[in-house]
Amino acid sequence: MRIGIAIDVSTDVSHEFIVENRIQVLPSTIHMGDSSVVYGREPERSRAFYEEHLDERALDAETSAFTVREIEELFLRRLVLEYDYVFLITLTAARSQTYENAHKAAFAILQSYAPIRREHRVEGPFGIRVVDSQSLFTGPGVLAWEAARLVRQGHTPQDIRLQLDDLTPYVHAYMVPQDLYYLRTRAARRGDQSVGLLSYVLGQTLDIKPIIQAVRGQTQAVAKVRHFESAAERLFHHAVGRIEAGLLVPLVNISYGGDPSLVYELPGYTALQRTAERHGVELMLSAMAPATAVNVGVGALALAYCGDAGELTEL
Repeated sequence: MRIGIAIDVSTDVSHEFIVENRIQVLPSTIHMGDSSVVYGREPERSRAFYEEHLDERALDAETSAFTVREIEELFLRRLVLEYDYVFLITLTAARSQTYENAHKAAFAILQSYAPIRREHRVEGPFGIRVVDSQSLFTGPGVLAWEAARLVRQGHTPQDIRLQLDDLTPYVHAYMVPQDLYYLRTRAARRGDQSVGLLSYVLGQTLDIKPIIQAVRGQTQAVAKVRHFESAAERLFHHAVGRIEAGLLVPLVNISYGGDPSLVYELPGYTALQRTAERHGVELMLSAMAPATAVNVGVGALALAYCGDAGELTEL
């Protein structure tokens, strides 16, 4: 059986992972003033975005997810012919429209695919599973990585579905913003008051960076650390502890809002790299998706794994 994987464009994974596993990316459109640009996960376009677009203008930018009709057209035009079953993994439904749009599109796809496959002499039924990752940033990428691994091992759609359902509640994603002013301004324009005025003023004055956690569809600040580099180091240290405790998926997924090679220079990364190598855990590093960076700002660091969260004080 031919099993495919599709992801929301705001799911941070490396370009190599996408190419090697033939991952289908649902793009999004970023609207800045009079211009609108469609972004996927192409490295060159991401670099151009960071160099040319992400500045003060991005404070007024808007993003739009693939519509129900666009998802339906993508599947009926290509994916129902290329695969027999597709897992579409999205950001948490609590923060993204993609899950709802994909869920609606799935009904139309399942009602319409049969004559298209017959016309192209493709035998057998087609299935689709829309997966709410209940996560953000690099979190959905952990599930996509595990799904791809299971596909390569020859597991059935039923096996993969059960495994993803079991793992989803244990995906822990974290983000450290570089620019608190940008983050608060963007959040306030979306009606999100998670970065309050007092926290913002203190953060700006003392250069305090929150470490924001996304898990089971909920987001909250779980730590506040002076200086971005120190916050990054504490996050990497936390990941080291989780690797040593044992992960449910042998992956730590990391993204950065800019040139990802800068992550190598952050304190604590080398220790994380050595620990991962010792325990047979892969580190996947990528540039943060433009659609995500628009909301959290340049220079943000995100990290996710699947396992026990541990004590939050470990951060």
